Amino acid sequence: MHAIEKEGRPPAVVCVHGYCQSAAYWEPTLERLAQLGARGIAVDLPGFAGSANNPGPYTMEGLADALAGFLDGRKLGPVVLVGGSMGGVVAQHFVLRHPGRVLRLLLVATGAYTADPEGALANADALAGASWGEELVTPIINGFFWQKPPEPGLARLRQIAAMTAQDAAIEAARSNARSRTLERLSEIQVPTLIIQGRYDRVRTPEHGAEMRDRIRGARLEVLDSSGHTPHLEEPRAFHRIALPFLLASR
Repeated sequence: MHAIEKEGRPPAVVCVHGYCQSAAYWEPTLERLAQLGARGIAVDLPGFAGSANNPGPYTMEGLADALAGFLDGRKLGPVVLVGGSMGGVVAQHFVLRHPGRVLRLLLVATGAYTADPEGALANADALAGASWGEELVTPIINGFFWQKPPEPGLARLRQIAAMTAQDAAIEAARSNARSRTLERLSEIQVPTLIIQGRYDRVRTPEHGAEMRDRIRGARLEVLDSSGHTPHLEEPRAFHRIALPFLLASR
């Protein structure tokens, strides 16, 4: 599995990207962690970006287990886990399937279920008959932001999205649509921070509140000028909240 790594003190902070994204979405966070002397790792999940040729399964559970295998290969002990969007769903499955491997959990722009699973499944089915490429992924990328960033940045994100293997995009979308962890969130026993964007139309602040209310001791923060990627849309505000939490176990 491809990854971006920054050396530093353990425990490692491991960041997991969202749908049609990559480790590159977490580069600003890795840089901030490195400046503070912490080890940071951001992975490309199987089927996505630099890991596009890695085999599945591309289900949420399969991706969580692939992440566990990656950590095994790096001989990493318990980690601080960060997941954004679909990566937050993967992170939830990871901590539920591998509870002893997580010290702290940061969930960003994510939820415990899909509000309209039938609609999401229909969208996944439409991908199966479409020609995969930048034109197809453009609406997906535009939907990540409340206010779109400048075009050079968007162009890079479209290129990253187009690198996704089409079969991975379809299987992951279907699995994400069906995933429901809501009733199991009370099993999460590690310190948990949830950060949502005020203007996120897919994973709303209300979704964050539902998770907060089911994870003992969890805290919810809402960034007022963000959509679905608060770590990129409001990096200063995001890191002001996130970094103290991520580094608290040192």
